[in-house]
Amino acid sequence: MTETAKNPHPTKLVHRWPEGAVVYQIYPRSFQDSNDDGVGDLQGIRQRLDYLKELGVNAIWFSPFYPSPMVDFGYDIADYYNIDPLFGTLDDFKELLADAHARDIRVLVDLVANHTSDMHPWFTESRSSTTNPKADWYIWKDPKVNLDTGERLPPNNWRDALVGNSVWEWDETRQQFYMHSWHKHQPDLNWANKEVRRAVKDVIRFWADMGVDGFRADAVDWIANDPLFRDDSPNPDYDPAKDSRYDELLHDNSRGWPTEYAYLQEMTNVFEEPAYKDRQLFMVAETYPERHNTAEAYVAFYGGVDPELAAPFNFEGLYMGWNATSWRRFLREFHGGLRKISKHCVPSYAFGNHDNSRVVTRLGENVARSAALLQMTLPGMVVVYYGEEIGMHDVDIPRELMHDVYYRSRDPERTPMQWSADMHAGFSKADTTWLPVADDYKTHNVDMQHNDPDSSYALYKELIRLRTSMPSLRHGSILVLEVHHPDVLCFVRTEKDEHAVVLVNFSDQVVSCVPGVPLRKLLLSTKRNSKLANLTKSADGHIELLPHEAALLV
Repeated sequence: MTETAKNPHPTKLVHRWPEGAVVYQIYPRSFQDSNDDGVGDLQGIRQRLDYLKELGVNAIWFSPFYPSPMVDFGYDIADYYNIDPLFGTLDDFKELLADAHARDIRVLVDLVANHTSDMHPWFTESRSSTTNPKADWYIWKDPKVNLDTGERLPPNNWRDALVGNSVWEWDETRQQFYMHSWHKHQPDLNWANKEVRRAVKDVIRFWADMGVDGFRADAVDWIANDPLFRDDSPNPDYDPAKDSRYDELLHDNSRGWPTEYAYLQEMTNVFEEPAYKDRQLFMVAETYPERHNTAEAYVAFYGGVDPELAAPFNFEGLYMGWNATSWRRFLREFHGGLRKISKHCVPSYAFGNHDNSRVVTRLGENVARSAALLQMTLPGMVVVYYGEEIGMHDVDIPRELMHDVYYRSRDPERTPMQWSADMHAGFSKADTTWLPVADDYKTHNVDMQHNDPDSSYALYKELIRLRTSMPSLRHGSILVLEVHHPDVLCFVRTEKDEHAVVLVNFSDQVVSCVPGVPLRKLLLSTKRNSKLANLTKSADGHIELLPHEAALLV
């Protein structure tokens, strides 16, 4: 059994809420419009809390809703202590928070601490002179100078992660370059400055005092870089035909320096202060391993922070590819590594988010059902991006209607939630919505799927119910088994004397395999006509899985 931090009753072992939790990511612009302006808002989310309660989620994570010029749709924050009028007010958020808690749904908010908007008062003051009190709150550097031409040159070759241009932007007022790891209107905070770290911790305390249950920390790999500002190395595997300009370099100096863990530890230390130590506050960090062995990189994160307080997002469901061999290897290495770190490690699996193509678009509807069962039966915390539960896909948006127009627009995966066959899928009564609704909204929506036992919604709801109710799925260990078929992944989740067996056929063929463990009953299959319904096995233990079938058995 997994031990629990901060147990107020030492004779009883209890579990922390992130263990086995289902977190639902909401992109506020696109969930529900309550005031008919075509943009989602906090009161709209509040109206849909009963839906989330019925679906069975344990927590909500909100993408940013802070005051912002919206250059990067809220990830360029101009005020950490308020709500952008587009989404509502602080009172709206407090009402939403109270209503969510009344339904036993926890709330996580986005913590964007690598950078601010260039409209933030901190940056306005910082750029005003080289001697003001916040002069060192951002990363400022003198230019290199071409001695032949007198041209001002950037301090090094670092590139921004958004489009792959230089991270350095010249500022006429200070006569220096400032650093921006993302858009030029998102200057990087100087995390080497203890006053900056103190200010970010005050932001954490503000929202924790309001009652939030945790934070999703944005872009944490960029808060720590080489203090000598040496050039990044060329990427020997760079392919200009396939890779972005950003990938031309290895980013060995511009991000991911060891001080990242010290900074994260300092942030999460707030959770252990007397006002919060019994609250089980938790942070999930957006981190992207660049090492060759991604399992090793994820495990290193847990070794660098307190695993009782923080975990990295695991994005292998997005980037690893859909094949059994890769998943077998990764699960063995990753969870084996976590067992060596601490019993308190909480994996956090996300198969989709606001920055990546949706699961159905990447994998197709059949495989997406298998991916849902795989994700919902993995250990730790799982994150469902809004609309995944009804099989929403990327929407083809004409360029003239796009808002996010960087190297790859992220608008296609951010379109309005499809609630019904009504106008604009029930998202809004406005004449137009901020992004167009998918063309298939009349057939792919919550209302249509709600009472359909074969729908994506029904599959997710039952998976969440099983995950929440079965100790083996919520808290159990994981053991990857060999079933003597290259296209089948099999693992067992165990808690005390309860065992759950997961089988996933990654191929488009009927396959026969040997699980090698007793199987009594099929709890759920992604296929209506599964041959596992009666568990008829041959004498040597072979069972058959249909093409792209995933199944949960006991």
